[in-house]
Amino acid sequence: MPATSATSGSCFLELEGQSFPVKSIEGGTPVGVVLTAAPVAGAHFGEKHLSGVRFEPIAIAASSHRARPLFDWITTAWQGTLAQKNGAVISVDVNRRPRAKREFVNAVLVETTVPMLDGASKHPADFTVLLAPERTRDVPPPTTLPPASHSTPGKDAPFLSANFRLDIVGLDCTRVAKIDSFTVKHNPATGVAEFPNLRIELSAVSAGTWRTWFQSFVIDGHSSATDEKSGSLSFLNANLATVLATINFRNLGIFRLENEPADPSRVVAELYCERMELAIPPG
Repeated sequence: MPATSATSGSCFLELEGQSFPVKSIEGGTPVGVVLTAAPVAGAHFGEKHLSGVRFEPIAIAASSHRARPLFDWITTAWQGTLAQKNGAVISVDVNRRPRAKREFVNAVLVETTVPMLDGASKHPADFTVLLAPERTRDVPPPTTLPPASHSTPGKDAPFLSANFRLDIVGLDCTRVAKIDSFTVKHNPATGVAEFPNLRIELSAVSAGTWRTWFQSFVIDGHSSATDEKSGSLSFLNANLATVLATINFRNLGIFRLENEPADPSRVVAELYCERMELAIPPG
């Protein structure tokens, strides 16, 4: 299925008996595996042949509560449960008529990319997941869209890049300006998750508590588990009053702190994180 996004029509994901719109869908194409044999004696080339088929990963972007089953899948994956799921992706034309459908079987969620958050941005904050299917197949699309999963009118607030709040125990986070995008990866064979580092930009005038922690944790060597911190990243609605989603951080440790070269009024902090948990409020 070629790349499809809301700008050219729309996309729907079918998962666990539910159907809901998502921002974009790409991948899942079956591809023959080409092998090259070692050259035989006296030959200046190696013979090539096919050896089975592989199915490309499926990338899906979503940024609202209507994709709740997808976010629930992320939640369990981050907890170490790599559940295999069946489903389908449907592309829709500008008149909302289904034009293609690709089914996937025994897919495992192998990556989740959390978008960059920037207080000066006006862009949506799209979560992107990467699914590794056991196999896919293209089937005739339905004549009409499947019934969409329930969503309360006016309550389906999208995630926006500027609408976030960072809280870390003992640190002044009131002037955090930007958090870089980061990706959580999973090993399908073991279920072990690899949680990435965080890169955070904040105002230099509010960096005092960060400098104190860096001095103690890095320079003075007070970096045991009891010196690590916990925190959370909340995605908020338009009026910044309602939490749409929260990522909880466990065992944060700072390892780099410096002035932003391009902007002396900002400081950049880099933190490692042992574990992250995604929580979506009910409703």
